[in-house]
Amino acid sequence: MKKNMRKIIFRDFPIIDREEEERYLLERVKSGSSQILFIYGPKSSGKTTLIEYIVEEKLKKDRKFYVNYINFRGYAIVNYSSFLNIYFQKIEDENKPWIAKAKEKFLINFGRIKGEITLPYEGMKIGLNLDLFEKVQKNEVDPFDVLFETLRRLKSKGKQPVLIIDEVQELNDIYMNGDIQKRYLLTEFFKFLIRLTKETHLAHVFVVTSSSVFIDEIYNNSKLAQTSEFYLIDHFNYDTTKEWLKEEGFNEKDIELIWEYLGGCPYNIINMLVKRKIFKDNFNLKEYLKDQALEMRGKISFTISRELKTKEEREYFLKILREIIMKGYKIKEDGKEIEEKVLEKGIEKDILFLKAKEGKIIFNSQIMKKGAEVYLGLV
Repeated sequence: MKKNMRKIIFRDFPIIDREEEERYLLERVKSGSSQILFIYGPKSSGKTTLIEYIVEEKLKKDRKFYVNYINFRGYAIVNYSSFLNIYFQKIEDENKPWIAKAKEKFLINFGRIKGEITLPYEGMKIGLNLDLFEKVQKNEVDPFDVLFETLRRLKSKGKQPVLIIDEVQELNDIYMNGDIQKRYLLTEFFKFLIRLTKETHLAHVFVVTSSSVFIDEIYNNSKLAQTSEFYLIDHFNYDTTKEWLKEEGFNEKDIELIWEYLGGCPYNIINMLVKRKIFKDNFNLKEYLKDQALEMRGKISFTISRELKTKEEREYFLKILREIIMKGYKIKEDGKEIEEKVLEKGIEKDILFLKAKEGKIIFNSQIMKKGAEVYLGLV
């Protein structure tokens, strides 16, 4: 028998159920730090909200943890220097008396550690003197060595470092500065994370992402696959969605209609509830859902017309959309180059989602599927 639904209000928005996900993530923090944990799922499944809830409401109560949470999407990361500025801070005035500089450096290094936690979008700022800061910028000193030493000091003081990195794919295609070998920043960052987990067991590392193309690349990278776990946070199933909507006062007929259009996507359901609250008696559920499907149809149309350059690509993409709707779509082992290209574009534009372990392509949300049905003239 299904237990009663749990509903928690966090930042004025509900977190529905997720006890199992919360239990699993907390247990991972309390266990050995031997692997990177990739937390992935379709866009708007509530990954970031759940992580922020666990960080702010659970981990801060345990004083043995030092949690450093950075969402890279919250920063304009255009080059290597902008990445370094997230983690490092220059002590500006070298002419200050040494005691003032020492106090400033202490506050930068340890001022936030005193609270055992950083709030979302706030990173650990490591204070560096001008000389060392410039050497790090020029890649004369490895920034990951500096980060490692900082975390090692934390561990030696009885703090267990926990690094949570959201939207790490934002580091893609950025090179290390001043590096004649043209090393990719993301590659070096992952080497550092492996060093923290599998090699030294120094820190827990969670990597959160909604980019399933990115996850597929990681999953197929033998070294990362061997040093990582993958945990899916998906949209809600029918039973959970139905219970939530019943609590919100919807009748059986309306619940079936909402499920047909929105499925169990938390973000889309919350948006619908907000609109119903705003418009009250003037809210027309059927018209709202049809409008949402038309909006997704427009997004699909725009992607096809602007992102797919040839007639062959457009026709192949439409073939894939139709196949997903009719019988499901599995990636072919001997797939053509065009398949890879159009699937990557569909995933990049949040139309499609890849379940990497299953090699299965689905729509990123139920409303996107409905939009595709409208576009293809199937409804």
